[in-house]
Amino acid sequence: MSKVVTLSANTSWYLFNFRASTIRRLMSEGYHVVCLSPDDDYSGRLQGLGCEWKSLRMENQGSNPIADVSLVLQFFRYYRRLHPVAALHFTIKNNVYGTWAACLTRVPAINNVSGLGTAFIRAGFVSWVVRLLYRLSQPFARVVFCQNPEDYRVLLDNRLVPVDRLALLPGSGVDLKRFNWSPCRSREGPFRFLYAGRMLGDKGLRELIAAMRELHDQGQSVVLWLCGFADAENSSSISEQQLLAWGEETYIEWLGATDTIETILADVDCVVLPSYREGLPRSLLEAGAMGLPVVATDVPGCRHVVQHGVNGLLCRARDIASLQGAMAQMLTMPIAERSRMGLEARRIVESMFSDNLVVDATLKAVRQVEASRGS
Repeated sequence: MSKVVTLSANTSWYLFNFRASTIRRLMSEGYHVVCLSPDDDYSGRLQGLGCEWKSLRMENQGSNPIADVSLVLQFFRYYRRLHPVAALHFTIKNNVYGTWAACLTRVPAINNVSGLGTAFIRAGFVSWVVRLLYRLSQPFARVVFCQNPEDYRVLLDNRLVPVDRLALLPGSGVDLKRFNWSPCRSREGPFRFLYAGRMLGDKGLRELIAAMRELHDQGQSVVLWLCGFADAENSSSISEQQLLAWGEETYIEWLGATDTIETILADVDCVVLPSYREGLPRSLLEAGAMGLPVVATDVPGCRHVVQHGVNGLLCRARDIASLQGAMAQMLTMPIAERSRMGLEARRIVESMFSDNLVVDATLKAVRQVEASRGS
């Protein structure tokens, strides 16, 4: 019988879009992969990869203690029944409650902190609770991966993860075959910026809209495409009503979500991410793989990907004028210079952020915990 490895996240969408390569690799190595996640439109697609999927009922926002106890019990029942050789957890609640259940069932937990997001950006009770939960759970994990050096230091300095359990991982990786490089080229029509991601205020979307308004008022031939879904459960979510209102502007278009972001990337000139903080932003890595320069804020995560003047431009976070200036510099830049940035972007992604690197590190961790159980 094949040995079981579980993967768990707060959406099936996440596992399908960010961990499909890991799932395929584990199955090719002979493991029986079971995905534990809430039921959504991507649950069936996970099963289409050849793995097993089981429903996980959870509230992605809020801290209802009854719901959270229920989540621990669900993990406990699954791990006691499946006896996985390793339990891979992604996203905050899965990292916390999945780890406690894994500890109770003596299953090695391998966690991935994909970014210290809203709960760490904002001070207050919620941030305090998240830090406390991490401190009370992560020491029980066998391995905790994080995605940039700044998060690494935060986790250590706040004593959230023991140093001997913590390791750096280059995000979720990029499929270099799917995201093919092509040189920047002249294209008719306005200069196209793309924001790709969740529609959240903490991603700097309000500053981005204001910067676009300034560029438009200055007479620049420019348009912004917004690609992604409205994450209604996030505390910094931009409402669908607001997105529709923005989309009524002649220089802004909200495309909604897509499963073929590579086709959209192939038709834009630059990707922009004015986020307040990131883990390791997938949109910048995919842009780089496609040979696109980027504009991003000089914050953890973004500056781990973007070298100012090499593969993109960095600006100050929460600063409309700084963002507008970087975008103006990019759109007036000679195409030869943008092509050079795009070439460097592809080279950086190939050398540092390929999904092969991520999958290899994950598989190595699984094998190590499996071997330690047998010794």
